[in-house]
Amino acid sequence: MRVSVIKRMFGIDGVDILIHVGVTGFLMVLADMASISHNGEGVAIVGAVSLVVFGIRRQWALKHLPAVTSGEVTAERMADLDARLQEMDHLQFRVQELEERLDFAERLLAQAREPERLP
Repeated sequence: MRVSVIKRMFGIDGVDILIHVGVTGFLMVLADMASISHNGEGVAIVGAVSLVVFGIRRQWALKHLPAVTSGEVTAERMADLDARLQEMDHLQFRVQELEERLDFAERLLAQAREPERLP
């Protein structure tokens, strides 16, 4: 089973993150509406508690992620190597093209100088 980059980074998938953010936003609105003075203290507390809960969820989820198998690592490395080889082929083609252009420019310069040498 392949684990997404978001899940590898945060321990939970993108949908869970969106749900966490949505619930936090809803609780912030409720805290602001329930506050008599509307000075934002309740909103700040809800935000801080949400960040702490998210951090705890993240740590727990990262501990319980399945270990990366050698097959997955090998597949990722092979994909990375393939991408690098394609980039090298493209760069090699560009260097070859530049060499041809340089040779052509040198020949043009040599032709332009030859009439000057003749008596």
